[in-house]
Amino acid sequence: MKRRSIVHIDIDAFFAAVEELLNPALKGKPVIVGGLPHERGVAATCNYEARRYGIHAGMPLRKAYQLCPTGLFIRGNYQVYEAFSEKFFRILHEYTPDVEEASLDEAYLDFTRCRPLYSSFSEAARQMKARIEKETGLKVSAGMAPNKILAKLATKKAKPAGFFEVEEGGEEEFLRGLGIESLPGIGPKAQVVLRMLNIHKIGDLWGMPRPALRSLFGLEGEEVYLQSRGIDSRPVFTPTIPKSVSRETTFLEDLWDRRLLLAHLAYLCDRLTLGLRQEHLFAHVIEVKARYSDFKTEVRRRLLLTPLQEMGGIYRVAEDLFLNLFASSRLALRLVGVKASDLVRSRSLSLFEPYSDREERLGAAVDRVREKYGFGSLLTVRERMLDAVYAFERRRGFVLKTASLTK
Repeated sequence: MKRRSIVHIDIDAFFAAVEELLNPALKGKPVIVGGLPHERGVAATCNYEARRYGIHAGMPLRKAYQLCPTGLFIRGNYQVYEAFSEKFFRILHEYTPDVEEASLDEAYLDFTRCRPLYSSFSEAARQMKARIEKETGLKVSAGMAPNKILAKLATKKAKPAGFFEVEEGGEEEFLRGLGIESLPGIGPKAQVVLRMLNIHKIGDLWGMPRPALRSLFGLEGEEVYLQSRGIDSRPVFTPTIPKSVSRETTFLEDLWDRRLLLAHLAYLCDRLTLGLRQEHLFAHVIEVKARYSDFKTEVRRRLLLTPLQEMGGIYRVAEDLFLNLFASSRLALRLVGVKASDLVRSRSLSLFEPYSDREERLGAAVDRVREKYGFGSLLTVRERMLDAVYAFERRRGFVLKTASLTK
């Protein structure tokens, strides 16, 4: 079998790095992106200065503040990060058609089919890395290996801002000394169990037979067995259509006011439909999520025979789902979200269904105005109720608690 050449690449401390690029005064200081220290929610990311205090992505903001009271906490701006992400991926797609977009700032690339184009894949990957850093102003880390798991582990070794290649024949030596926490299949609980068995490095795992791992971890034991040996046959997946588009936000305080809840929902639907129009997508499934003050989460979804893209239609479905969910509530809400899934590129209509493109033309007209004057230049009366809760910027619209970081 022909050896594959897979590159894993991601932007170091992405959100924080963008903030530092836009505001050089932040450089050298601990920066935490995701919210303010007195707010609920978690850190979306932090720079390396903040990580020295033990802060990491997913940590509650209040805990991060306790660890680093002098840290600079920033809510973040998803639209700005998305613009940098788009430039990042445009460059990647120029080097190979086989690009898997793992997240806003992370990707896998398969160079194998491009053998006639490059005399050295390693050199091509290094040039790609250098070009990204020059054109975006952001530092990236990259790893090259014969499969995805090894490439990702190589990237971890390359951080920050480096490049590391697992060369042919060097896989075993590379894996042997890595900590068991490096493997994605070994979470905190599994680490405790393995360390009790005096297993601390990946090389230590090689002495455990498959049945022993399966007895300890069930079906995941099989994955651990393969990952620890650097075995990964997964292809670099290049989907043409995303699985879903979603928007959600955590409130500054628990909310019970029905009108304000619907105003949030309308604004999130507006943001969501903008994403659908930009990608020329229609949704067959609309889903609404609510999280209560006791952290219980409920979801309602509806299958649509005729897919939707426009704000009016999607909000009407979302409103009906939300009111059905909220009617049985006895607690205030801390989060609300809306998601569109089962996405398609075209809108198929039944033979007897009346067709009108009025809503689509209206959406296109709204997009043109917003492109010129900002998202906040055109909002519904219901959305403008959020004036009482959030800061408003004409270019960005309302600065919600976490929606700016939600794709």
